[in-house]
Amino acid sequence: HLTSLYSKLESSPVENYSPAWRGAMDELGVSEEFGSKLENKIKGIFERNQITQQAALEEITKIHQEISDTESNLSGLINGLEVFGVGEDALNQDECEVGIIVPRSYVDDNMKSFGLELVQLEKTLIVFSELVTGNREPLIIRQISSSELSVFLQYVPEIGACVAIAVERIVALYKQLLEIKKLKKDLVAQEVPEEQLAGIDTHAASIVSPALDQLATELMDQYGSHLDQSRKNEVSIEVRHSLNKLANRIDRGFNIELRVSPIEDEEEHDDDTVDADATKQAIRQIIESGSRIKHLENAGEPVLFLLEGEDDGD
Repeated sequence: HLTSLYSKLESSPVENYSPAWRGAMDELGVSEEFGSKLENKIKGIFERNQITQQAALEEITKIHQEISDTESNLSGLINGLEVFGVGEDALNQDECEVGIIVPRSYVDDNMKSFGLELVQLEKTLIVFSELVTGNREPLIIRQISSSELSVFLQYVPEIGACVAIAVERIVALYKQLLEIKKLKKDLVAQEVPEEQLAGIDTHAASIVSPALDQLATELMDQYGSHLDQSRKNEVSIEVRHSLNKLANRIDRGFNIELRVSPIEDEEEHDDDTVDADATKQAIRQIIESGSRIKHLENAGEPVLFLLEGEDDGD
């Protein structure tokens, strides 16, 4: 029975929730009652030294009661929301959403600092629009959240797919550096002199920069063939700076998530145009990449200090 339970918890839809949804679960205080977190909680009971069946039963019964209470409360909440016409935030067909969660500590809860950061985010993301379409269309806000300083932007799937690839690769790269961050944190705790730690930052940057150069080249090859050569060179430089900005912000606790409306039943909508096929491919890319962009917990002091462009200030 435990093996079956662990298998179901490991495949729980909660495991693929976006950073914003995971944050909402944390705020509701129910994160420990779902998915892998619940699995680890139950495993801990049975792996404890000298556990008896009766003691395990008492702890499992307590967890069962907590989950039953949560289920009852959530059912009542959902019924109440339906009465008042508050429904799911569903995306329209062929609509993509890019959400950026800004840590409050990054802007010190200061309105001006948050506003300046939004300007930087626009500079960072708008280049992907030109890379894919050749035009720099203004970024459209779908919604803003204040519990966490979050802004959710509306994109067409083709641009969203480009952003998704970039974020997925940066997150995967960044996870390789988490052990370096942990090592540095341990050394700081042991009062290792700062000059001795400088090499850790240099080593981290030496790993990241070549990988981001390669990513920028791949994005230009995949999406930038429509640009003339002179403009292609300028966009290439901007894309590289934007990747640095995204990497720096992920390193400082930002989370970026992507959502897209699913593809409609292809049997009912037999549309084989080039544009329709490109949109479907983009949607599949967003879903695939989005599922691999997991919530990253703030791992403490940053290790990345990548240059972001001469005109971008500190």
